[in-house]
Amino acid sequence: MSITSVLDGIASYFGGEYDPVTRTYRSSPVPGIGVVRRGIPTDDKTADYVNGLPAGARTGCVLLVAIPRQHERRVALGGEHSGMKLIVYDVLLRAFLRSNTPYAEEAQDDAYALRDALVAYMRRDRTLGGCVVQAGEHVTEAAGDGIDVEYSQPATKAGLTKGYFEVRFAAVEYIEA
Repeated sequence: MSITSVLDGIASYFGGEYDPVTRTYRSSPVPGIGVVRRGIPTDDKTADYVNGLPAGARTGCVLLVAIPRQHERRVALGGEHSGMKLIVYDVLLRAFLRSNTPYAEEAQDDAYALRDALVAYMRRDRTLGGCVVQAGEHVTEAAGDGIDVEYSQPATKAGLTKGYFEVRFAAVEYIEA
């Protein structure tokens, strides 16, 4: 499988069906996600954060999926010149949040709830819909320590709270090589 196929598969798993007009995935099965993207948009549409969310949702998210790094090595199956190669993709889910809550603490609670929903959805299918052999599992001592999350401190300005968190995990595939 190509890296583009893996990236599309992961974005589709978290974002639903691809919309070629907007270049986004707009029917996320994960509560709280409005749109999933594979690239940073040229214009940040506020409506994307709450796309498909229940009316009156106080916090929405645009999720950006990226693979900034990959590593491959031969697996000792089939000898030195044939067999399998292990490819480990370092996957980042960057969650950009917008909230109209009156307090940043409430927006942070929404971020934690979204993180819980994302991880629970990952646990439902470690193949992320069949696009990889496994994701979010410990791979080797050198890479892939499960699921790692880093949060920013939300900030409120002019009635809008912005927040961010990042989920990092390894996704694995094996290829004949």
